[in-house]
Amino acid sequence: VVDVSSAPADAGGFRLDLPRVDGDGVVEGGGTFSMGELRLVGAPASLDAARAMLDVAARYGVPLSGWTLDELASLGPLADVLPALRAAGLQAVASARLDRLDLAQLQAVAASGLALQTVTLGTPLDGDALLDALEQLRAWQAATGVVRACSPLPVDIPADSPTTGFDDMRHVALARLVLDNVAHLQAHWTRMGAKLSQSCLLFGANDIDAVPARDEIPHGPRRAILEEVRRNLQAASLEVVERDGAWQPRGDA
Repeated sequence: VVDVSSAPADAGGFRLDLPRVDGDGVVEGGGTFSMGELRLVGAPASLDAARAMLDVAARYGVPLSGWTLDELASLGPLADVLPALRAAGLQAVASARLDRLDLAQLQAVAASGLALQTVTLGTPLDGDALLDALEQLRAWQAATGVVRACSPLPVDIPADSPTTGFDDMRHVALARLVLDNVAHLQAHWTRMGAKLSQSCLLFGANDIDAVPARDEIPHGPRRAILEEVRRNLQAASLEVVERDGAWQPRGDA
């Protein structure tokens, strides 16, 4: 994940700040680095800037996703913006919030030949409101088929009323029952942490997103991030499969 929000409007001299690795994927100074997807985040200053960034990013030869639908809509009509970015190398829009999404936007994604990596819940919903929102997403997916995954937990959580682990797992289970035409349900490693991510995999999720690409090892390999992911999944009797940004297996995890 590369934050490009501070890049200049013309993106002249744009460079990707990625770890330096040797031929075995070992990072200078320790740790390992493995890239199965390059994801650009942070609103680009202009459409020209976004295209210039994609021109650089596409050289890495890995599945390339970027930005939110809201951010791309701010650059102009999606019917114009999305095909231009696809021509520049973009393969998928990174995310969209369900509370800000509509069918016309998904149709624009479909018409451009792009995919939508994940739809997040946005604001907290529960009861009938959550069920209505999930059923709406199911209908839109039936019409467009562009949504690859859903993360059915809220992004904006009020500090004075956080969700509970029970609520989160119940939402994941409900989403799995309703969204039978969305292939993947995601847990978010960075926001949810190790234990809740593991639990959600037992209630209908089948993917963990936002696992840091750099595997720091200050306490030895048993405490490394990727090793923790593997151990948690194996402890839950789940098969560990590493994927790339196109949802294709990358070999032994």
